[in-house]
Amino acid sequence: MSKGFTLIELLVVMAIIGVMSSIVFADFSGSEGKLALKRAVYQAAQDIRETEEMALSGAGEATCDAPKKNCGYGLEFKAAQFPASYLIFVDCNNNCANNNYQHDGNDKDIKRVSLQKGIQIQQLSPSPLDIVFTAPDPTVRINNVNWGTEAVITLKSLQNENRTVKVNSVGRVELE
Repeated sequence: MSKGFTLIELLVVMAIIGVMSSIVFADFSGSEGKLALKRAVYQAAQDIRETEEMALSGAGEATCDAPKKNCGYGLEFKAAQFPASYLIFVDCNNNCANNNYQHDGNDKDIKRVSLQKGIQIQQLSPSPLDIVFTAPDPTVRINNVNWGTEAVITLKSLQNENRTVKVNSVGRVELE
């Protein structure tokens, strides 16, 4: 009796490998979109936390021209105008009562965050959305309301999958 493979055994193994490979590669683009969406949601949550930390630590006060003082740090989401990005800003014109981004040249952009290719802001609640953190309390204002509101940011991928980031009026960030 000789040892080795028969032609039938070899063909069966090759067929199994071919079927398994086609299953893995057929779902690769869908998996890539899901991973991109997951990264985008985590990035948004991380940016919200980072913005809150900047407000609490007073980091970046040098970004405002003296003698103005910043009143807070915030994020601006406008899905209609910027469906694939959002803005992190510092409130330099000391209008804490207003607590939203003003396009009057006084507030300073820290950075515009672009979402990964294929990811967009699907829905905002409320829309448009400004989330502003001020120290020392810390106060969280969602569209100028500092209590009892919740911001919901829904992102979608090209495969029409959705993930949500929620921020409540005490600064708690949840991912769904």
